[in-house]
Amino acid sequence: MNIIPLGDYYAWYCDWCDTRNQTLQQKFTAGTVTCGACHKPFSLPAAAGCPTERYALSGGF
Repeated sequence: MNIIPLGDYYAWYCDWCDTRNQTLQQKFTAGTVTCGACHKPFSLPAAAGCPTERYALSGGF
């Protein structure tokens, strides 16, 4: 699953049905997201033991 930062959301594509989804950043902290089309739940790599710094956004002006 490729996760793309997009403002206050993360855009990602479902590996099962290849649908583009947008999920609020806060929902990613729960560890599981669900596809909006096929409703298949996906565990995030951060929940599987990968470091969460990999998905952190940096902000600045």
